[in-house]
Amino acid sequence: MKSIICGCVALGLLLGCGYPPFAHGQEGKFPQQQLTPAEVRQHEAAVLNALDLSRPELAQVAAAWKRKDAAKAERDLAAYFRNRTSVHWGPATDSTEPVTLTPREKQVADDAVAGRLAGGGNPYTHLFPKGEMDWHYNATYHTPGMAPDDEWQWQMNRMSFWGDLADAYRATHDERYAQAFVSEMGSWVAQCPVPDHAANNPDSAWRTIEAGIRMGGSWPDAFFAFRRSRAMSDADLIVFVDAFLDHARYLRNYHTHLNWFTMEMSGLYAAGALFPEFKDAAEWRSYASNALAEEAHKQILSDGAQAELSTGYQNVALGNILKIAEIARWTGRTGELPAGYSEPLQKGYEWQMNIMTPTWNTPRLNDSGGANLPALFSRMAVVNFPGNPEFKWVASGGAEGTQPDYTSIFLNRSGLAVMRSGWTHTDNYLLFRLGPLGMGHMHQDKLGIIVYPYGRDLIFDSGGGSYEHSKWRQWAVSTYSHNCMIVDGLAQNRQTTSPDPWHDPDLVSQGPIDGHWQSNSVFDFASGMYDEGYGPKSLRPASQQRDVLYLKPDMYVIADRVRPNDIFTHSYQDRWQLLTTHTHLDRATHALETTDAGEANVAIVPLLTSGLKVRAVSAQEFPEILGWNIRVYDNPRRVPATTLLHTLDSPGPRILLTLIVPLKPGEANPVATVTPGEDGRSATVTYTDGRKFLISAPGDRGITVKETLADGKPGRTAEGGAD
Repeated sequence: MKSIICGCVALGLLLGCGYPPFAHGQEGKFPQQQLTPAEVRQHEAAVLNALDLSRPELAQVAAAWKRKDAAKAERDLAAYFRNRTSVHWGPATDSTEPVTLTPREKQVADDAVAGRLAGGGNPYTHLFPKGEMDWHYNATYHTPGMAPDDEWQWQMNRMSFWGDLADAYRATHDERYAQAFVSEMGSWVAQCPVPDHAANNPDSAWRTIEAGIRMGGSWPDAFFAFRRSRAMSDADLIVFVDAFLDHARYLRNYHTHLNWFTMEMSGLYAAGALFPEFKDAAEWRSYASNALAEEAHKQILSDGAQAELSTGYQNVALGNILKIAEIARWTGRTGELPAGYSEPLQKGYEWQMNIMTPTWNTPRLNDSGGANLPALFSRMAVVNFPGNPEFKWVASGGAEGTQPDYTSIFLNRSGLAVMRSGWTHTDNYLLFRLGPLGMGHMHQDKLGIIVYPYGRDLIFDSGGGSYEHSKWRQWAVSTYSHNCMIVDGLAQNRQTTSPDPWHDPDLVSQGPIDGHWQSNSVFDFASGMYDEGYGPKSLRPASQQRDVLYLKPDMYVIADRVRPNDIFTHSYQDRWQLLTTHTHLDRATHALETTDAGEANVAIVPLLTSGLKVRAVSAQEFPEILGWNIRVYDNPRRVPATTLLHTLDSPGPRILLTLIVPLKPGEANPVATVTPGEDGRSATVTYTDGRKFLISAPGDRGITVKETLADGKPGRTAEGGAD
């Protein structure tokens, strides 16, 4: 019997502890040890006792195990798994197609051979001396100048680099890649015994979502790539199979909710499909597929949004639910899936198409980095829903299929109003968020907007950045960093937890949202209210009603009606976050114009300027953060942007009325003069070409715009919100 090679260490189960006794990992504190023959036999026994040895293909293994010939049972079982052809795993299964290795994949694989690993999405790499891994180590806690980020260690334990090692081995047949894998796998098994609880804490190698992700991706890829390698001894192979068994049992017993649940269940199904020889494999698959079939109906709202209202986690949930269907296709088990398993998810892709920006990405809502929709739809939507011509249109970048027969739309469960002039890369686009927080990954940005003037991401939402522990992360998810209103210097503070979240309207809409939506060939209109708490104490000094009118194709008007809840003076501040530092602020009119040469720009013009203070700030850190774009894992993590502040101190009800004018490349701000009306709720805007616009926010809700052409004839007229 061979013992595991390449420095594999004693089983953590025998050490009596699942986690290191130090915080965030400290190199050198967790020495590796070789597995003893007795410990390897424990792995063998666990696997052999879990197998259905009545299966005909395991007859030799069963006979050897029955007569207690562990050595022969090991050899026969390893030979079976090395030569098994009954389970297929997409392109990873003994493909005869040549593997094309990209320079980046080769670099990641070579780094893994050297012991230089990255923490998943965080591109920072750490070199483990002599290639001796510490799977509980978190480099971000020990690197000067780097904000602590628990995701680094968690995501290192997703082993995405094992997929690169597998591809490199298939492409080159260089045993160095196999040896590195066996070493890393063995050290992980030794250091990371399966816990007896849901270990979703910092330093854990067994966060439940990592356990699910591993099962559906890098681990099966590695299994098929290395199972016949000279570097993989019989004992190594069986220990690896035992680790899959541990994962299946762990995920069956410990799982959570929302997008995490989809990752956990897709991993459970993957383990049951990859190793149908286990006695419980069929039950694992049945439990996982039925659970996600039910979850699809629960998590996907009627307008297609996933309940977290995050454009990033929308695709985590959709992708993992559909991962089960994909694995079922690979392994010939589609007949096991519940009837209509994938159908509810079609709405999830329709929702993303409905909010698609002119750059053909998803906007960054709640925690999100945005997704390239042609690539995503090619990989997922068209494959799973081939009969949808609009999905084909998105996937082809507009070259094939059918373009939607509408432009603007209101999604009445997620509470998103999308106002666009068309579907091209140079159209105008505004998204207005007036719905609930969402369940998890939420930002405090009700009534926030984003604007793409002529296709350019300019009045922006950063998506929240990474999950590091820093003031930048706190700012990026707060109202302060969004295109929202601040009251008395305080940010919105809707409650993010609930004893009954599925029935809490602050988290999940309980029915259609009344956005007072109007849409026709001349204008779009929507209206929303924020009347909840501000600041740490959830004070309620005032309420804000935001009305948005889009006069097609080239003018947006925002009316913010503020109503105090007492007789005192309050400070109201509209914030506009601009993805540029090139701006010009006209001190006379208070209009700000972005000034990037050769690109689309925007003019932001306050129309009621009595008592209004206007300033623009870039790259400020003290006394408060202003003027930054907080990015996810790009380097640098944050880059200067501009925050435009419109501040009004006033008692009693007031209106802040703002005109946003998209500007084509090379086009100057067309606003020549603004003449406020005496009623405190209207203004006449004169353009340089002689046109005039009477813009008003009459009554309790609504915006009207009446255009007069240069020759005195009437132009466009819009009356949004009129009852």
